[in-house]
Amino acid sequence: MSVDVHVHPWTRSFILKNGPIVKACRFFNLDTTLLPKSIGQLLEEMDESGVEKAVILGQDTHATRNPSFKNYTIRNDDLAEVAAHGRGRLLPFAGVDPNAPPQALKELKRAIRKLGFRGLKVHNSANSVYLNDRRKMYPLYALCEEEELPILFHTGTTALGDCEIRYSNPELLDEVGQEYPDLKMIMAHFGWPWMDMAIAIAMRNPKVFLDVSGWKPKYLPSSLLSYLNGPLQSRILFGTDYPMIRHRDWMRDFNETLKPRLKPGVAENLMRRNAEKLLGS
Repeated sequence: MSVDVHVHPWTRSFILKNGPIVKACRFFNLDTTLLPKSIGQLLEEMDESGVEKAVILGQDTHATRNPSFKNYTIRNDDLAEVAAHGRGRLLPFAGVDPNAPPQALKELKRAIRKLGFRGLKVHNSANSVYLNDRRKMYPLYALCEEEELPILFHTGTTALGDCEIRYSNPELLDEVGQEYPDLKMIMAHFGWPWMDMAIAIAMRNPKVFLDVSGWKPKYLPSSLLSYLNGPLQSRILFGTDYPMIRHRDWMRDFNETLKPRLKPGVAENLMRRNAEKLLGS
């Protein structure tokens, strides 16, 4: 069994009203008629592929001025209802909009302390906020460090349309890691095309993890595999970016192309143990 740390609870109807996500579907060459129609379908696909648990990611752009993202927000209360359908299998990460700093901090506290959320998801390119913005981001970092909960950051390029990747350069997290050394951070998509920088930051900060979401295993860079088989074997995480990549497709590719290249025990770390250590589950 495995733990997917990067799942979007997007259904076909939600995607089709979001232009930036529709552009992401084109990037991944997806047939939108085959997108999931319900969360029940996600759970069925998890069962078929041996995925025991999944982190479902919130998102909030209500205070962001980019009109392309006006329908992008998923309310945390709605995400909590989605998680309830999973009966403990779907672990929600809150979404807050850092463009409304006091409200964002208040909402994150509510999501953690009242709704029982397990972490925070931030897509700074969608919010047009730099990862190292002290006024907008640092209060969120301080709270997550205090609560000992992880933050999953979108890092590197993005398939979403109508936003800029400069906000999600992983280099910006180096100073965050120095100021908040106990903050658990996940760099989604391993920061590509700034992968070397993301790896360097992880190497100097034991609380930093990388996920491999958004990539089919056969396309993962060989240099990343060297760290997966070596010094970062306890801090690289399985993630799909569902529904951009479906579980059955990722698993089939993993078993055929990546698993045979991994040292003993590394596959178990990647697929389950590292996430369990990070999430406490």
